[in-house]
Amino acid sequence: MKTQRSVSIQFTKTRHIICKAHINEVAAQLLIDTGASSSCIHSKLQEYFKLRIKGDSFDAAGASQGKMKAILTRKSKLQLGRHEVGKQAFVLLDLTHINVTLEAQGATPIEGIIGADFLKKNKVIIDYAKKRLLFY
Repeated sequence: MKTQRSVSIQFTKTRHIICKAHINEVAAQLLIDTGASSSCIHSKLQEYFKLRIKGDSFDAAGASQGKMKAILTRKSKLQLGRHEVGKQAFVLLDLTHINVTLEAQGATPIEGIIGADFLKKNKVIIDYAKKRLLFY
């Protein structure tokens, strides 16, 4: 029988879900967003997380802004909590508008977002009551 893994999550003052992570062994705070189709990292942190570009930039659409320039990264080592969850490609996007909103509401800024691509691929369920991400 397969052992179920789980990762602790927290709720911000704005009621967003965040979790502690490591990308290429560098600590990060990531927002969990089921409505985001792709997992992404703030474009200004590409070098900080040692992310390597894959391909050319493209236009991406976000919920709060019009089109934004984006670029895909090669797969990077991702760890959520204490669990290494494998390799994950990210989209580099300017997340300044998200962090400005979070900070204005008294919440800590984020370095990136875990989106539906990761959640679906890893069969993740969000247990709101126990404040955990469950991997099936």
